[in-house]
Amino acid sequence: MSRGWLLVVLVLLGGCRKDEQACPDSPRGGDWRDRFVGRYDVYDTLGTYRYAMEILKSNIPDSLYVVNWGNAFDVYVAHDDTDPTPFFNFAVYNPAYDRLGNRWSVAGQYDETFDSNYLINDTLRMSYFISNIAFYAEDGVPFFEWSYREYGVKQ
Repeated sequence: MSRGWLLVVLVLLGGCRKDEQACPDSPRGGDWRDRFVGRYDVYDTLGTYRYAMEILKSNIPDSLYVVNWGNAFDVYVAHDDTDPTPFFNFAVYNPAYDRLGNRWSVAGQYDETFDSNYLINDTLRMSYFISNIAFYAEDGVPFFEWSYREYGVKQ
């Protein structure tokens, strides 16, 4: 009998802990992409509002469509509808076209401290790098590259 209680206690302690990633919710309608879908207000790491962004389920299988990532790009993000992880698979987009038609290299960046590109509760922690080094001369724009850390808060 005491071994049974010990097993129950070990199972309970082995579940999600408050200091770790949030436990996945059960899928709504059987599609794990639903957890990402919505409108987000995006802030920098100091809490200053930067822009609004929207994430939609894509008609392309196993992907999401992001409208206004970085206040400039519309991109597809791979995420299988059966994948319960909160990882937001923001990949490399090269070239990515901004709203003015200029080309960029836009890539997700891993930042362990920031816990980047994960949805934690209703907050998407975004970490990415943009650069136009390969395109600025041909596009006739100034050279620019920057690394961003932002919080997208679902509304």
